[in-house]
Amino acid sequence: MTELGTESATGARRRNASGQSTRVMLMEVAERLFATRGIDAVTLREIQQAAGQSNTSVIRYHFGSRDGLIRALISYRQESLGADRQEMLEAMREQGKEADPRAVVWLLVRPLANSISNGEMFVAFLARLVEDPRARNEYWPDHVDNEWTHEKLEELVDASLQDLPERIRRGRTFQLYISLINVLAASARAGHGLGEAQLHNYVDTWVGMLTAPVSYETRALMAEHDGT
Repeated sequence: MTELGTESATGARRRNASGQSTRVMLMEVAERLFATRGIDAVTLREIQQAAGQSNTSVIRYHFGSRDGLIRALISYRQESLGADRQEMLEAMREQGKEADPRAVVWLLVRPLANSISNGEMFVAFLARLVEDPRARNEYWPDHVDNEWTHEKLEELVDASLQDLPERIRRGRTFQLYISLINVLAASARAGHGLGEAQLHNYVDTWVGMLTAPVSYETRALMAEHDGT
């Protein structure tokens, strides 16, 4: 009886491991297809076939629906990115650099660059979401990253630019996010990571964009707009 029970438990563990392996493979295949072709341009059948799965119901079995697959993919990748960022943030706090613009930019960049180096296409997938705000609102899981939401990242960037007017901070935060995601996505789609020298060059550019002096003309135009 004990032996049968042991065999049953072992078999269940193997099935669970096999199921998790299939689940991860489906997410990674979907990620690549969504990243290269667009989220709305890929069907469940195409994902199933690209994953080498003969069972036409395999995605519905593991995720329930297409939306469930996309939300599971986001949760899967964001968990790893969030852990990396939390570790970096703790180091920044220990060094008193939580409001240092360069440190904050690296907090955004490094985990994504590492993801690309690992052969993942999540950054390029994120770029697809940026292109279509409707898709982001539709697919981004409510429970994902209570600590590392997009809004949390914006708050960190905003806190590093407190000497700039609020409207300038908002605009530059938006510019940073769009530029960063698209530059890294282009690298991912090209099939190679960024070398450290090139990555540092991009970070220099993004930090410069965030911290550039506000021209007299810009301040005057904003004051004029605020006064109307």
